Amino acid sequence: MAGDCGISCPVDGGYFSYSPSIAGNAILLALFSLLLPITLYMGYLFRTPFFSAVLATGLAFDVVGFAGRVLLHGDRASQTYFTLSMLGTVLGPTFTAAAIFVVLPHVLAVYGDHLSPCRPSFVEAGLCSLTCAALVIELVGVLFVVYSFRDVPRSESAGIVAGGLAVQSAALFGASVLYFWFTLKLNSGRRVPDESHVSVYLSNRFGRFLRGLETATALLLVYSVYRVIEMAGGVDGDLFQSEKAFMVMNGAIPLAVCILLSVFHPGIAYGSSWDQTSPRRAKQPIQLPLQQQPLTHRTHYAYEPNIRHQFPARSRRPNRALDPPQAGSGSAGLPATPRPSHKPPSPRAPSPKSTIATSRRHSGRSERKSHVQPDLVDSDMLW
Repeated sequence: MAGDCGISCPVDGGYFSYSPSIAGNAILLALFSLLLPITLYMGYLFRTPFFSAVLATGLAFDVVGFAGRVLLHGDRASQTYFTLSMLGTVLGPTFTAAAIFVVLPHVLAVYGDHLSPCRPSFVEAGLCSLTCAALVIELVGVLFVVYSFRDVPRSESAGIVAGGLAVQSAALFGASVLYFWFTLKLNSGRRVPDESHVSVYLSNRFGRFLRGLETATALLLVYSVYRVIEMAGGVDGDLFQSEKAFMVMNGAIPLAVCILLSVFHPGIAYGSSWDQTSPRRAKQPIQLPLQQQPLTHRTHYAYEPNIRHQFPARSRRPNRALDPPQAGSGSAGLPATPRPSHKPPSPRAPSPKSTIATSRRHSGRSERKSHVQPDLVDSDMLW
């Protein structure tokens, strides 16, 4: 057949020394296919499009990989089917690991950036860079393994795939160490978590979500380390040619990880706080609540509690030229015209009799003051 590996096959009869089981691979294919629309729907329902898109991409690769293994049952030497099998089963879990890396910055940010060993945006950028590097290395290694270029034998090509899986394992291990360090720092009680999302991280569903995320990360790390050892032994090695080991380590474990991420979905735990804890979201100033006006009477324009502000600074006297506006009938506050509009009548003119009596009293006093006693000593005698 034109698409067969021919004499370059790793083992006699094709790429595998056994015919892949139709029943086992079909069950895994059906389960991965069932999780794919569920993941997309949950991403739409809980508004986690980026996480759901990355996880759904990994599920799609897993579907392709196990579809290729089902087809390999009839033709173990087909390069096309083996390409589908390798690409799907290698790249699928890598995208699943990327979905975990998407969640980790949200876990760090929900307690407050001051508790995180490093900024969540840096964590996301670093883990995404490692994931992209792992994907490129794995893709190149798979192509070399399938088509067996003359300059690079299959044993070395499998080593390229192992290198990509090693980068993936390092990223998962680094994320686990960072999370463990963050947990110790949080449980030490030296710093108080931010209360902006206290309703999220104190809820029971968030605790279950963390337990599910920890289990999924541990399982995926075990898978990655095993896959590194498997590919390092070559495609003709004992681990690669063992169907039981493949079905458990490369099939059941990635499926369990995807189920955990779907059951303990981050959108269920975070709710509306998912967007607020995203490192890709621009930080906006906190909107202070509007202060309600007190329900009191309207203050009169001429009244000022502080007496210093009642008059202008240049003149402490009221501007009498201004005509204050008249308040409507029944308005609250001081009267519209504090000053009396009409002057009080001047006092009555004194009567003639009181004037004559007053003048007589004053004249009598003047006469008494003008009568001076005579000198007791003659002034001429002093000289």
